[in-house]
Amino acid sequence: MSVPLLFATLGALISERAGVLAVFMDGAITLSGFIAIAVTMATGNPLSGFITSAILTTGLLMVLAWFTEHTRANPFLVGLSVNFLASGITSWLSSHLFGTRGVIALADSGVHWRIPGILSVTAALFVTIIVWWTLTHTLFGLRLSASGPAPQILTVRGSNPARYRIASWGIAGFFAVCAGTILAFNLGAYVPNLSAGRGWTALAALYLAYRKPLPCIAAVLVFSGAEYITTILQGTTLVPASIILGLPYALALLVFLFIPQTESAKKTP
Repeated sequence: MSVPLLFATLGALISERAGVLAVFMDGAITLSGFIAIAVTMATGNPLSGFITSAILTTGLLMVLAWFTEHTRANPFLVGLSVNFLASGITSWLSSHLFGTRGVIALADSGVHWRIPGILSVTAALFVTIIVWWTLTHTLFGLRLSASGPAPQILTVRGSNPARYRIASWGIAGFFAVCAGTILAFNLGAYVPNLSAGRGWTALAALYLAYRKPLPCIAAVLVFSGAEYITTILQGTTLVPASIILGLPYALALLVFLFIPQTESAKKTP
């Protein structure tokens, strides 16, 4: 349950380090999951579904990032547009390609495949370490982290900060693809609103981890624990269903309310 959220949180971290809040993550997860399932059903090959999803989703975000940089558009509004685009285009394509706006099951095309749990967990932990090492020990990571808060430093040294911000959108998009395809393949289907708010939860987990890669693991486990408890409580009548379903989102809201204040307080002399 933690792996898709961890990938989404790492993507949000990369984008945030470059000075862009990854509000597009939720839509990118849903869009990538739909593409992966659609292509897999057409070809019978899950790998082709993942690769196609990665190319299209990452390419879309990098084009939008380029547009944002060259037109000086508001990146927050551009990111939100991705969420609306994903919601609209997946519904439209689902209706025209599969004749339904509901669930699209891989089993309908004779494909039965799931990502082994140990493989996805190992990959997620390995990628987290790679992200930490890249951001703290490589020139690319240091420049990317400076492209948002201090772009003039890169400009003085002859580097273009816009390139790093565009790259951050692309990397975040790739991690969204990882999250979306894992969700879709493990469900064995595409379902409307596949992300189920994980893109927004990733932003909360990012700030709960104080924008650091390795603590993201612990932050993600907190939110995944809340999701797991929600699943367990749904089988009981002890708590009203509306409260149960809102538990992970309430936790995310609390993080948004209190974590920024804590960071500000620590910086205050």
